[in-house]
Amino acid sequence: MCILVSSLPPGSQIAVRDVAEAYRTVPLHPSQWPAAVVRITEELFVVDTCAAFGAGPSGGVFGSIADAGCDLFRASGMGPVSKWVDDHFFIRVLVSELGNYNQLRSSWARKVPTSGPRKHGGRIWYGEGNLADGAAFELFEDCSFPLRDLSGSSPRSDDDRLFCYNMDDVNRLSDELGIPWKLSKDVPFGYAAQYFGLQWDLQERTVSLPPEKATRYQEAITLWKARSRHVLTEIQELYGKLLHASLVIPAGRARLTGLETALSLAHRSPFLPRFPPRSVAADLEWWRVQLSSSSICRSVIIPFELCDLRAFCDASTSTGIGITVGDRWRAWNLLPGWRTRGGKKDIGWAEAIGFYLLIASIIPVLPRGTHFRIHCDNEGVVGGWRNFRSRSACTNNIFKLTLDLLDDCGFTGCAHCFYVPSELNPADGPSRGKFPSKSLLLPPVIIPISLRDFISDLDTTSDSSTSTCFNPEDFAVAQGEHPSRASPEHPDDFGFSTLSRFSASGSIDTSI
Repeated sequence: MCILVSSLPPGSQIAVRDVAEAYRTVPLHPSQWPAAVVRITEELFVVDTCAAFGAGPSGGVFGSIADAGCDLFRASGMGPVSKWVDDHFFIRVLVSELGNYNQLRSSWARKVPTSGPRKHGGRIWYGEGNLADGAAFELFEDCSFPLRDLSGSSPRSDDDRLFCYNMDDVNRLSDELGIPWKLSKDVPFGYAAQYFGLQWDLQERTVSLPPEKATRYQEAITLWKARSRHVLTEIQELYGKLLHASLVIPAGRARLTGLETALSLAHRSPFLPRFPPRSVAADLEWWRVQLSSSSICRSVIIPFELCDLRAFCDASTSTGIGITVGDRWRAWNLLPGWRTRGGKKDIGWAEAIGFYLLIASIIPVLPRGTHFRIHCDNEGVVGGWRNFRSRSACTNNIFKLTLDLLDDCGFTGCAHCFYVPSELNPADGPSRGKFPSKSLLLPPVIIPISLRDFISDLDTTSDSSTSTCFNPEDFAVAQGEHPSRASPEHPDDFGFSTLSRFSASGSIDTSI
């Protein structure tokens, strides 16, 4: 959904429709009737001849029909269109934008492997390759059908005539197919609409959590705090709400690990009330503050190129932590006892601190909202950061610090981490005590209070005399340009070149 919204031409509109009694419109084959007998009285039995709500197979049965319906809409030239269970969205573009948008869709179609769709768990998607931030390029259709101009197919208003199709065109085909819409839930074409429980704004290219949902989720937290122990269903209900909110508040994923631990423990005895992990209380207070914001919103604009300052981080148990930005460097000692003080820690925790310190060194010299690339040779840190969380509690705490730093400085979702082999990591030397010239020292970084018992700057005595501020244009390698300079004409592989090159206050979530 984020890829779609990010790439739509200006002026596009969205409508949302809900199928009425979706499962009940699907008749069962007579061979299945013996499994659908319901006892009404002592002597009366009836057969439920339609797919039942709550029955496991019903979702897949209706899903196959709904998928076919979407394909028929696409084949008729309408779209983009897709669905989640029985909720459908229809997007229409201006007739004046049709040619260019079809060219983009055609380029996407060429990225769909001849082997067809891919499957991950219960999700089917199309596409091949990775976006600039390393995320997979995923589409919900293969873009094999071009959009068509249906504006002259029937009488319509002057406003509707500007677009490729209208709701009458949708009704004409759905009536023929026998798709019953629940008209009371219709959201007519406009520039914003709720879908999947989130508000999508096509003009601003943002996704937000509706205020009524934010209020409901706050109430769920208050209800949770009223009890000290909880059974499995209570944990599941709160976790599901906050997981949904994390689609708009990605930093919240690092604040769900305590509830995830509670879930795994409660599965053993689902009806036994249990105390949650200690971290849950602080995490829920963080969530309460976030959900109290007047606007809970993030951008879905995808940067087609990242600012590359040649930034690397590394850590070693022998000396400490090192970072490099271009030819510049800085290093910190790991203080004695760091492995056990305040809880057990490992090298992944130290690598995560290097990751934090590298980001803290970079963002003061970049324009707010600049998407940038950093490198790390620890796969746990790289993989965890892409999920906004770590299974390691100590590493996850550093991720929380980093996410808060990025949010506070206007870089939400802007740090993109890539793996580099240790032998190619220039920060390996400083982390092991092999230091370049002091004239190349990066400016000092303020060490958070929570980390001052664990690390110390290796060169605190000479910071003011030897370190100098650095200019990001000295290190940016993307076309050799200043990282704040957008280049809309710069070609890219996925069609996002009409958007900002580096600057976009937000990040794509391909899980939506």
